[in-house]
Amino acid sequence: MDLEVGGPLSNLESSAVTLLERIRSSEKERVLTSTLRPKDLEEEKRGPLGDLEAKVVSALDEIKRAEKLRMEQSQMRGGEIVRPIDVPGPLGEMELWYLELITAEKQRVKDREKNQGDLVRPKDASIQGPMGTAERQVSEAINVIKEEERERLKNVKRFLEDKRPMEADRKSALGWTEALIVGMFRAPQLLFRVVDRVKELMQSEELGSDDKRIMQKDDSNKKD
Repeated sequence: MDLEVGGPLSNLESSAVTLLERIRSSEKERVLTSTLRPKDLEEEKRGPLGDLEAKVVSALDEIKRAEKLRMEQSQMRGGEIVRPIDVPGPLGEMELWYLELITAEKQRVKDREKNQGDLVRPKDASIQGPMGTAERQVSEAINVIKEEERERLKNVKRFLEDKRPMEADRKSALGWTEALIVGMFRAPQLLFRVVDRVKELMQSEELGSDDKRIMQKDDSNKKD
């Protein structure tokens, strides 16, 4: 029976294993080719470190280009300040992100006042900013993880019930050990039950004459 269930945890584990394998392979290739910087490897042989360095270099180039354009725009407007958000680039995107965050948080304060001072979570605000989006994604991921782990526990329980060592191969070391442990736990229970039954019998009263006649009558009816 397959015990694997797809979900965030299993996907994370698989991604981590794949990431380490890609780093090991790319670094080995970099040593063999005497390549100094990870990003200078061929794209099909470049690993996560090379991809990360390439993205950082690309982002820095984008910032330089955007800042140069912003300076030109400022000069064209007679020295007027041009905000990063008015020019395409990473800094503009970052400024836009902060503006969305501040706007959403201001609205969340207003929502709290309308809600008689009760806390309003970012994902429940009337305007959902970056924090609300992140909280909603985390909440959804946690719910998926709960379902995944619950299903995995069911599968493990079902597997153990179907493949218990003492039932599959009682003579094996694992099967013999399980049978011994189960017997050690069950023996006191059986002993207590026997003791309780003996106590009940010792405390029981002798049958009266009426009861004896009823029992004798029942026995005679059965024989007939």
